[in-house]
Amino acid sequence: MNIWDWPMDIGGKPSFALFKNMPAFIPVTFEFTVLCAAHGMVITFYLRSKLLPGVEPHVIHHRQADDHFVLTIEGKEENAAAMKSALKETGAVEIKE
Repeated sequence: MNIWDWPMDIGGKPSFALFKNMPAFIPVTFEFTVLCAAHGMVITFYLRSKLLPGVEPHVIHHRQADDHFVLTIEGKEENAAAMKSALKETGAVEIKE
């Protein structure tokens, strides 16, 4: 009698169970996909927000992280006076050009 006479039954599953039960590699594949998606989202977040180590942040105002809310408005120069007056009416504390 040889070892080949006895089928290997590891973990209650036959060695090739494609149509009988769920294959054993499906949970591992799913978990690996979730792991790669999570790492991809974190890396994409760091790249898009420029929070990687060694990258200088774009600071509009030196107190923007302390106690100020900074708003950047881009527009044409002929509309500058109208934009300033609209911002002053809404309660802007400081307006810079």
